[in-house]
Amino acid sequence: MPMKAFLCLCFGLLAASLAAVITEDSASANALSGITLLSQSVSDLALSPTINKAGIAFSTHIPFREADCGVYSLNTATRLKPLLISAGGAFLDQGDYRWQDVHLGLAFHYQDLSLGYSEHLIYERFSTQHSYHTWTGNLALSYRGEMYGSEIRLLHLGEEDAELHISASTRVVDQVQAASSYVYALHGADSFRFATSFAIGESFLLQASWQNTPPRFGAGLKFTYRSGELMYAVRSHAELSLSHSLDLGFNW
Repeated sequence: MPMKAFLCLCFGLLAASLAAVITEDSASANALSGITLLSQSVSDLALSPTINKAGIAFSTHIPFREADCGVYSLNTATRLKPLLISAGGAFLDQGDYRWQDVHLGLAFHYQDLSLGYSEHLIYERFSTQHSYHTWTGNLALSYRGEMYGSEIRLLHLGEEDAELHISASTRVVDQVQAASSYVYALHGADSFRFATSFAIGESFLLQASWQNTPPRFGAGLKFTYRSGELMYAVRSHAELSLSHSLDLGFNW
């Protein structure tokens, strides 16, 4: 049982390395390896408060096929021009370990430029009945133009697991976008990430990505009908099984 609890704890943290604690819990984030510059999902507002989407989205993420360590999240956003107010939370309960991340964010949007901040309350409880909570924040500045885009994100400000994400994107041809990202980890390994997004007609969006540390591939397919959208994604790991994610959302 102790070994199972330890493995589930590591799996539940869903990080690029088992030492990190910044999680990527949505299908969109796993398909894009966390490059939110290409994201069009409310589910990813927990990672970047500058995503210009209003609506509600439910996500479920099964890391490395460990169903007992599934992460479930709910995110929502409301537009009050020129502001976007977002809120949500992610939840994991393995029995021996419980983890929650609740956030509230605010972003200012002016044309293609966005500046946003979200405050996060992270709560952990162990089988020993010891519990901890941490206040931290995510700060982002992004430009999402028709041909080019860029984004700078500071995640978990003031914490040991803090990360700096610097991303750039370009429109390759009509309906095809590509992006790259450099991730600087304060107390971990840096990484490079690459992602592409292909619009297939008006109803389908295919996204794929790769990162080098640790080497992982991600891919997902989104189906959109009117204001609703459904996305399924998988993500590989060099030593563990595939992770599976599902997003269900409605935009307004």
